[in-house]
Amino acid sequence: MPNLAAAHHRAGARFLAPLRHAAIATLAAALCLQAADVKPDKKKSQAAYDRGVRAEQAGRRDDAIAAYSEALGFDPANVAALRARGAGYLAAGNREKALADFDEAIQTQPGDGPSYAARAAYYSAGDEPLRALHDYATAINLKFEHTDAYTGRGNALLATGQPEAAIADFIKAIKLRIDNPEPYKGLGMALFALGKYRDAIEDFDLCLSRKPDYEQVFVERALAYSSLGDYGRARDDLSSALALNANDLRALRARGAVRERLGDNEGALADYGDAIQRDPSDARLFLARGALYARIERYQESLQDRDQAVRLEPRNPEAYIARGGSYHLLGENEKGLADRTMAIALDSNSAAAWEARGDAYFLLGRFQEALPDLEKARELNPANGEVAALVDQTKAKIEAAEKERKAAEEEAERQAAEKQARAEAARQAAAERVAAQQAAAPPRAEPLPVPQQPAVAPVLRPARPAAASVQTPGAAPAAAEPADHHARGRQFIQQSKFPEAIQELTLALKTAPEAPLVYNARGFAFLQLKRYKEAIADFDQAIKLNPNYTNAHTNRSVARRAAGDAKGAAEDQAKARALFDKGRK
Repeated sequence: MPNLAAAHHRAGARFLAPLRHAAIATLAAALCLQAADVKPDKKKSQAAYDRGVRAEQAGRRDDAIAAYSEALGFDPANVAALRARGAGYLAAGNREKALADFDEAIQTQPGDGPSYAARAAYYSAGDEPLRALHDYATAINLKFEHTDAYTGRGNALLATGQPEAAIADFIKAIKLRIDNPEPYKGLGMALFALGKYRDAIEDFDLCLSRKPDYEQVFVERALAYSSLGDYGRARDDLSSALALNANDLRALRARGAVRERLGDNEGALADYGDAIQRDPSDARLFLARGALYARIERYQESLQDRDQAVRLEPRNPEAYIARGGSYHLLGENEKGLADRTMAIALDSNSAAAWEARGDAYFLLGRFQEALPDLEKARELNPANGEVAALVDQTKAKIEAAEKERKAAEEEAERQAAEKQARAEAARQAAAERVAAQQAAAPPRAEPLPVPQQPAVAPVLRPARPAAASVQTPGAAPAAAEPADHHARGRQFIQQSKFPEAIQELTLALKTAPEAPLVYNARGFAFLQLKRYKEAIADFDQAIKLNPNYTNAHTNRSVARRAAGDAKGAAEDQAKARALFDKGRK
């Protein structure tokens, strides 16, 4: 029991010691300030400051802050104590008190370069690189030639998108202190930003030789290896980073992506899942895992992840583009198009959003709708060669469809003309048979005329001759052309009048039974009415007539999936994708 009591006493003493020291320091400062006739005691202030430095080196931050406060009590103008206490507050997370100390140091001694450097570090930690850049520049102009000042300014330049200028500062920092790992890290990051990945790796190597447990540098070097396609070394570096800090979500996410590149899908899913468990609020993790699920054809799980990303970031166009892709893969094309339209509404300058919707229209065979979207994507990102190629492919598809439409119309007209000619010939033959029968019949006896009294004949005016009719007597009115039935059928589809569409398209097929476009259109109408068997039959016929009909394969995939034929649906989807890829080459 006595030992236990003593342990409690020691624990309490350790807990209260920093508070006691701070209270004593505050009291001492107050007494010094109250005594207006008491001059600053620089000697005692320096002694307290030195005690704070030793406490800080020993890892006793609270004791160090208390000692610095005591030093300021003896001499409020002790700028070194103000800087040191401000740094202690900043490390402890008390940013308000830290900034107050740095400001006071600068006001007390405006020409003190280290004070500006200390405040610049405060701004850098708060993600205010422009303010940090200003203070670091002021410190250096005040002849504060220190490796930390040049390293800090280099990092601020890098954060403001000036990697070339940053490189000069990092080199200067290395010259001032060759064993400092920080400027090597900064130099590697600047070179990475310029796309000089091998040079960046060399500097990351030098950094790690000076600090072998620098977790963040393992991650940075892994990204450089990955940019060079060396995914094996990238994976190893990320594993080293995670061995140092298992909670490094950036390393987990990056290793998942690298494992995916290496074909280790299960390992990638494990990393993404681990990261999501540690931070379920990160939409990027759900998007990454959702993309992998889509690639390995686990479409429902992909949709769930992408749906969660939309919930987490409802203003993120990328999330809607991704979820739209999942909807298309599941055959829910209208939902997919709606998501990609939402992405455009959220960011009308997103080339990716316009490209995604245009690509979807293209895969659905809706080339007239695809073209303006793809042209907009090309306008926003002229350097994207794939979009430019797809624009050309879309124009070619539209021209081919127009030629096919005209050919179908001409064929329908030809068949109608042949049909009319056959009917006319049949009527003519019938008339000739009647005439021949009449000519062969015996003459009939005519009755003798009965004499009549002659009458005065009325004066008759000649009647205006009637316009001659070009229609053969007894001929039926001309039937509507199949192209007209096809056009009306498609109009009914656009109006969601599917029974009427089926009726018109059926009439079109009676006179143009070899038109794959018409079978595909009627199959789509059957599909919307959930008459899957009839829909599949029409898509079968469309594909039989044109085996490379991408849209018919896509539609049949949807119909088969709805009818419970998952394997057949997957085969059709793969065929549609292969035809699409072939068409884009």
